[in-house]
Amino acid sequence: MKLLKFHLRYHPPGIVLEYLQKGIVKNKDIDLLDLNSKSDTKAVANELYQKELLITEDVREQLEQCLETLKKRIEHEGPTGKRFYIYKTLHTHVLPLTNVCFDKTGQRCLSGSYDRTCKIWDVDSGKELKTLSGHQNVVYAVGFNFPSCNRVLTGSFDKTAKIWNAETGECLATLWGHTGEVVAAQFNSKGDYVGTGSMDHLAKLYDSGTGAEIQTYTGHTAEVIALQFDPNEGQKLITGSFDGTISLWDTRVRDRVGVLRGHSGEISSVQYNWDSTLVGSASLDGSARLWDARQNTCLATVASHSDEVLDICFDWAGQRMATSSSDCSARVYDVRAEFKELAVMRGHREEVSKVCFSPAGGCLLTSSADRSARIWNTNTGNCLQVLSGHQGEIFSCAFSYAGDAIVTASKDNTCRIWR
Repeated sequence: MKLLKFHLRYHPPGIVLEYLQKGIVKNKDIDLLDLNSKSDTKAVANELYQKELLITEDVREQLEQCLETLKKRIEHEGPTGKRFYIYKTLHTHVLPLTNVCFDKTGQRCLSGSYDRTCKIWDVDSGKELKTLSGHQNVVYAVGFNFPSCNRVLTGSFDKTAKIWNAETGECLATLWGHTGEVVAAQFNSKGDYVGTGSMDHLAKLYDSGTGAEIQTYTGHTAEVIALQFDPNEGQKLITGSFDGTISLWDTRVRDRVGVLRGHSGEISSVQYNWDSTLVGSASLDGSARLWDARQNTCLATVASHSDEVLDICFDWAGQRMATSSSDCSARVYDVRAEFKELAVMRGHREEVSKVCFSPAGGCLLTSSADRSARIWNTNTGNCLQVLSGHQGEIFSCAFSYAGDAIVTASKDNTCRIWR
């Protein structure tokens, strides 16, 4: 094996080793989740040198330079960050929007709508690149296949999901089999599988190349409304259901490999942390829980919200978790310190439906039924900025991968790009 070059990964912090093995170029990711502005990069480089055979003495200086660059990037991504301004308002949906997301470059975004279409937008110009038409009902779930982002996945109330060519807009495959609305859909990290969750109480696994169904996952006794593949290998899958449970699946076997029980109400959101060792869950019972994904045990329960918990997310490093609630607030917890509450974000006048960390982790983005989105300091809970202007409740919001743009989607039939 021969090391060819280092690549930096900013979110979450890490380096990628590009190397040659038997004439084939391969990549190996090394997570540096604890790297921060106080880290001794020489010490970190020495530790990596001791552990990793690909890192030899003659590249140690180069490695130290890479780590120093990564450290400086972290130092400059503090919680105060930049101020965002309305850049474009995208108008052409004729009914309210459902979900939005960016591609990895931040140059394109997707919007799903009750008008039965998904649209691909050019972020810089605000132009509509493609309209993906073919669903017979609401397009609810939308997503790209990261990192290449050359395909689009849509899940619809018409009981199907579809895979599209992101450049031409051609429908490459229709994923049949559900007898209820498809409300969750995602590519795995390698892009070879698609997972779907449905109101028919089932989750399904498909071959993304052919559209053929590989597995039907049974076991939930109510609607499956949340689904996520593990971020790294893409072989594990979690599903959250209105039956109050979270199921863990392995794509290589049919039966579920674990069930997380403890919530007394419907699950509203589930998510893996970066290395897939933890699962976070939010529930309409007013609580959020942290689970050990390997032992299938509950590590912590918090019930500090006074109403239903609607959404949950981890920061990129998997060290903090945020929740949003019908009680008009969001909260941030330290998952390493017995779920200690770090900050409470108060200021929204109606329920907070969506929450997400900035890529660097210093800011939290929330969207609300009060027609605003807000940016918060994750350390203090102070509101840094109110993104106002939508004429209807905001259903969905997202940061770009670089953290330099935000998209919000509203009941007013528009999505807005903020920069």
